[in-house]
Amino acid sequence: MKKIKISLMIVILNYLFFIVLSYLFASKLEPSFIGVWGLLAGFICLIGALPLYKILYFGGRGIAGTQSPQIPADEHLYQKIHKQYEKEERDKSGKNRAYQDILTIAGFMIILIAIFIL
Repeated sequence: MKKIKISLMIVILNYLFFIVLSYLFASKLEPSFIGVWGLLAGFICLIGALPLYKILYFGGRGIAGTQSPQIPADEHLYQKIHKQYEKEERDKSGKNRAYQDILTIAGFMIILIAIFIL
């Protein structure tokens, strides 16, 4: 429930900001201006919810390969390091997961409202 409240606050503040900007730039309420910038803000929220470090790390591993040609594969060592990494990630994931959920909910709501405005 707390995540939804925070997401709603982000959406409301976002659209209030766009309404003020619309009045400052055009001296009237322009739905097209608010809708276009709402779509952009929604997609930025969704991109902000992505774990970019995972995308870069695993994407780079796919390009470079998982094993270098000089070092032979050691499955036991690899499994031990992987389990240790997963344990550390579980400890950190609670905090990261909360902001990802908030940004995802806010992004979808902003995009949905922007589509109705346009």
